[in-house]
Amino acid sequence: MTRLLLLVLFGLAVSYYLPDSRQVLLDATAPLTNRVVMWATRDEMGSIAQAVVEHERLTGELPDRRAWQRWLNWRYTADESKKDPWGSIYQIYSWADSIAIISYGPDRERETNDDFRVIVNRERRR
Repeated sequence: MTRLLLLVLFGLAVSYYLPDSRQVLLDATAPLTNRVVMWATRDEMGSIAQAVVEHERLTGELPDRRAWQRWLNWRYTADESKKDPWGSIYQIYSWADSIAIISYGPDRERETNDDFRVIVNRERRR
């Protein structure tokens, strides 16, 4: 692990001193950095999903797709919390037993292979 960290630090130092190598380094590390960004994004999406479920538990209402942007603006003041790392606003889908928070991924296009979602169960009403 220490060797990997030293290698990464060395690569960053080289990229700052040799501008031509910066793009090569970025291209070489893209698969790793994309995975890290996606993991962090999934965590953030999970937090948003939990906030939606908690909102429903407290108010009895689930923000639907029409009110989603308004709910995000009410719940989160920072724009970074409302958007994925690629600049798209998170989307919501709901079913009777669960909700999904959707990211359109790096290509920012709907229903492509890089889209991903986090699904969280809703509480069942009795």
